This record gives sequence, structure tokens and C-alpha cells, in this order.
Amino acid sequence: MDATQSLLKYLLVDLNSFFASCEQQDNPKLRNKPIAVVPMVTDSATIIASSVEAKRRGVKTLTKVGEAKRLCPGIIFVEGHHKRYTEYHHKIVKAVDEICPVEKVLSIDEMVCELIGREMVESTAIEIARKIKHHIETTVGECLTTSIGLGPNIMIAKMASDLVKPNGLVSVPVHKIGETFDHLPVEIISGIGPNMKRNLNAKGFHTVGQLRALNPHQLKAVWGGVVGLRLGEELAGRDVPRAENVTKGMSHEHVLPPQLRNPQGGTEILLKLATKLSARLREGKQKCKSLHVYMKDQYGLDSLDKTISFAETDDTFFILQQVKKLTEKGSPERPVKVGVGVSGLSNSDQEQLSLFADPKTQKLGHVMDIINKKYGANTLIPGEFLDVTDQAKVKISFNHIPKIGDEFD
Repeated sequence: MDATQSLLKYLLVDLNSFFASCEQQDNPKLRNKPIAVVPMVTDSATIIASSVEAKRRGVKTLTKVGEAKRLCPGIIFVEGHHKRYTEYHHKIVKAVDEICPVEKVLSIDEMVCELIGREMVESTAIEIARKIKHHIETTVGECLTTSIGLGPNIMIAKMASDLVKPNGLVSVPVHKIGETFDHLPVEIISGIGPNMKRNLNAKGFHTVGQLRALNPHQLKAVWGGVVGLRLGEELAGRDVPRAENVTKGMSHEHVLPPQLRNPQGGTEILLKLATKLSARLREGKQKCKSLHVYMKDQYGLDSLDKTISFAETDDTFFILQQVKKLTEKGSPERPVKVGVGVSGLSNSDQEQLSLFADPKTQKLGHVMDIINKKYGANTLIPGEFLDVTDQAKVKISFNHIPKIGDEFD
């Protein structure tokens, strides 16, 4: 066997039941008990995350609260604390980095390290993984267990981390890929969801081995594009460089509380969401060329949905003017959900003033950013949404990681 066949290039850390584990870490009374993190405790609410104990009883992410009660009598529901999860995330990244430098953060509960030199030898890589596990549990919290996967590329490392949960450690060098994965269903491959699974099954592909047996031309035909070619390379154990995702736009949306389900309340929330977006633009040194806003009623019969384009800008006050312009006419009488998005993003490290925005307000936006970063969110805000500062706060999704200073529920 070629010696390179046994080398490992990536170590992927996957936090087990992350949000629920954070709650158990902070509240010892919840430890070793089935718990579920929810946005609110009503039977129609959807579970954000469940503990290991709840998962063993069939309670998973997206299970309805009412169904969870049936599956797991006595389950404890906890309303989510998004700031808490963000703080734990950053502590864990720091802990991993102290053992092996973090190459890339994949999501709120996943990060990957690239191994170099003798670290790539399987016995050494396994020892590093064990040190990371121990360091997280001793410096961050004993409830924060991990499943770690080791592989020749990130996809194989991710698949390895999924094999043993909770608290797993699985190593899959190139020469073990076939014996480890070929008999498993296709959905073990990261990125294959229910729709793709049905599509592959309909074409006669049920296992990883059936896909690995295809030649490049066949894989391209199955996927309908070059994604199949890259998948084939990665399933063979090769490390294929991936292009970085380019953000084409960003957006925020919010379900209105009953007292704000009117045109004025909906507009005020839109103005707050637009202010947050413009701050994100400046933080990322980006500008936008178009703005989209919508207000939807409960049944979608009386809705507003408009877009406007302009010269590129990151000016909060110019963007707020556009929101007001778009919502002047046609707003539904009883909006339930509102959203705002910006697109046509461009990157610029230079301070370039928009042709149409006021230079004074553009500078004011930067001053607001500095003050809010130093003294906390909403220290300095436009007066248009003063009455709704307690609404539309940051919530975590697994692929969006807020910063410690963000505004949280």
C-alpha cells in the first residue's frame, strides 16, 4: 500500500446536540434529561435542537412540540438563548485552536483543522483529536461533547464524524473509504438531502458504493453537471479545492407580534431590519445596488412586494429613505411577516461615497457602528424605529454565526 493512502489531511469537529448541550452545561438540573430548545413553548412550535437523551426517544430537529410530548413524556422545553450559544461557539473555537489551528469554521457547531507534516500520520492525528475533545470538556464544559472525523478531505472527514454520535472519533484514510462507506445509504454524503436522495434512489442508486463505482462521465450525467465530477473525486479520497461561496445578497425577516400587525408597525420593523443590513454591509466592506422589501398577511392575499435599484451604497439613511418610498402605498392592513433584502453586492476596501447619498449621513453610519460596537446594540439608532427596539433581534441559524456584540433575544 502506498504510504500516502494512510495519511489524513483534515480533522473535523462536530459538536453534539450543541444548543441543548449549552443549556445542560449552564443548568445542571437539565443534565442527563431529555430536553428540547424551542423558540416558544406551544404545541405548534418547531424544535430547534434536542438533547442526546431526547434524540434517543425520537425527538429531532424540526419535530413539533406536540409530537415531542407524545414521543417523549416528561421532555423539558427550554426557550433558546442565542447569545449563550454564540459565546460558547467562540470559546470552543478558541479551545480547538489552542490544540490545532482552526482552518475554517463551517457552521455554529462545526469547524475543521488542516493537518500538516507528522500530524497527518493516523496515530498522531487520533491523538490530536483526543486532546481537542479533552480540552473542550475541561476548559469550556463537560457537557460539550464532540464527534470528530478524520479524513483525506473535508467531505470524508464530515462523513466520518457522522458515523458515531455522540462523542465519537472515527478515522477514515483513503484505503479505508470503501470498507467504511460503500455499504451505507447515499444520504450519509454531506449535501444529499431528502430531494436528492429520492432522485438518486429513483435512478437506482441507494448506496455510496454504487456511486463510487461510476466513472466521471456517468457521475456528471447523474448530477447534471460538474458537481458530480467533484463528488467522485472526493469519494475517491482526493482533496479537490472548492471555490469560496460568493455572497450575492443578504436579508432579514421577522414575524410581527400582534400589537405591530398594522402598516405602521410593519414599516418600523422594516426600518430596523434595513438598519441592521446596512451595518452588515459596512462591516463586510460591501455596498449594495438594490433593495427588496415585503409585507405579507396571513393568507398572502393582501401583500406588498417591491424592489428598487440605485447607485451602490452602504448608507443607512439613504437605504431607510428607499424603504419608506417602497412602503408608502400598498402596504397590507394586517401584515404578519415582513422582510428586507439587499443585493447586487460589491466589495470595496476604499471609502467611496455614493452619488445620491448625503456624505454627512454616510459618515454618521460609520460613527453609529463604532458607538454601537463599543457600548452595545441600539446605543445609537435612527429615531424611526425607536418604539420597536425590543423587536427583531438576532437569532442563530446553524450556518450564520453572530458576533458577541450583536443584539440578541
